Amino acid sequence: MAAERGRKKAGAARVFSKQPERIAALWRRMRLAAHEGQGVPGPSLLDGLVEPFVRELGLTLEGVETSPWSRTRAVLRLAPERGARALHDEFALLRRCLVDALEVLGGGDTERQRINRAIDEAVDSAVALLQRMADPKADGPRVPFGGLVVEYFERPSHARRAPMGRRDERSAMH
Repeated sequence: MAAERGRKKAGAARVFSKQPERIAALWRRMRLAAHEGQGVPGPSLLDGLVEPFVRELGLTLEGVETSPWSRTRAVLRLAPERGARALHDEFALLRRCLVDALEVLGGGDTERQRINRAIDEAVDSAVALLQRMADPKADGPRVPFGGLVVEYFERPSHARRAPMGRRDERSAMH
């Protein structure tokens, strides 16, 4: 029984560290499902960051002691217009995805605690970075992010759409 538990634990860590794109694909599907009926969701602040973070989480599950958030080499987008609530929402969905994947892969309480601790560090760090962006005197993150932080500016799309069944009045030039 202990050997079986050890194999499952190693299997979960291996999927996280060697195949993070599978976990990221699950997260993207969950994200789309969470926005079902609301149209296509806007770009994720965490997109492009999930795979490297999941890979580092896998290494943590294998026994690496340093923070996976500090080891993650990726781009974190911060959008002041969306605020801290958007970061909390995106990290909550990522947490749910990671814990669900861990359960399917046979991980236990110890692995779940490590994932929850890593997500807590990540969200606290991201929110502190967002606050510092607004106020340079604000405290920095307790756990530093290992990648690049960029401010994400959003502009509403004002694409002109022609009414159905109506042709453009301009003549085509060939």
